[in-house]
Amino acid sequence: MSLSVSVVIPAWNAGNTIGKCLDSIKEQTVLPWEIILVDDGSSDHTAATAEEYHISLLSTGGRKGPATARNMGASAASGDVILFLDSDVIVSCDLIEKISTHFLDESVWAVQTLYTAVCPAPDPVSQYQNYYYYYSLHRMPEGETATFATWCSAVRRNRFAEIGGFNVRIPEPTVEDEELGYTIVENNGIIILDKTIQVTHLASYTLAQFTKRRLRMARAQAKSGWRQVKKRLLARYINVHESGTHHSRWVVLSILLVLMAQLCILLSLLSFSPAPLVAAFLLLLSALTCHAGFLNGCKNDLKEKTVVNFSVLCIYDMAVLGWGIVQGSIQYMFGKKY
Repeated sequence: MSLSVSVVIPAWNAGNTIGKCLDSIKEQTVLPWEIILVDDGSSDHTAATAEEYHISLLSTGGRKGPATARNMGASAASGDVILFLDSDVIVSCDLIEKISTHFLDESVWAVQTLYTAVCPAPDPVSQYQNYYYYYSLHRMPEGETATFATWCSAVRRNRFAEIGGFNVRIPEPTVEDEELGYTIVENNGIIILDKTIQVTHLASYTLAQFTKRRLRMARAQAKSGWRQVKKRLLARYINVHESGTHHSRWVVLSILLVLMAQLCILLSLLSFSPAPLVAAFLLLLSALTCHAGFLNGCKNDLKEKTVVNFSVLCIYDMAVLGWGIVQGSIQYMFGKKY
């Protein structure tokens, strides 16, 4: 059986990376049926660069968010399978060939891929963010999953239409793809995690950009959890039993430990007592222990000196995620549910 694959790329101010992304798609051993780029209100040369590749170019007419952009691209697609790509990734030449093989099984609804362990950006913050996402999926068992992350993932076009596409009420690039994955599984669909398919992420983050991104993500995940307490907050995010998502129970525990450590530090400052600082140190050490597999992985996959940098960034990241969850929960309580 021959399957046609439509590539859909939402793009916002991606002028510095979209050319490399499109070059890698043009070099496929099995060429896509079509390539559709949806410009989501870019103010740079994204659209002009895309036009040079003679692909289908659509526009949302302004900044509408990736959920709207992807849905627009999917509506215009005519292939059997829709391959969603971020505009800042480079894919291997056999990507479409490998993904198509999975869809020969009619029971498969979607396919999920990984980032590579190493990214081109040399700075510790970008390397940490990249490896965090790599490790979160790589630690999961091969085969069926509930994760659908659109840096590079594919779904049958008819199944995508059946479940209504991405939730356009989610305005930012946060949990719109996560929730689609959960919807697929809740409709008895199968998502296959193929760890042999890895894409290179070209993004680079300053510490401020990283902080803003993680806060935004944590707020959105908190709201997503409160919108579906049983199906998402308990079954997916808290994840007492592994449920096929990239969310780990150990990450949740470490976030709680870091929040408690911050409270101890505050108590020490208010009481002028060193005792809470000892408790804070022990809590932070326990939080790092929760990430032992992650830190050991980065030592093996990257350079050993990254362990120290990653340890510091990991504690900082858990603190940011913790406050993002608190903010998102407060916003939800006051009626801001998206």
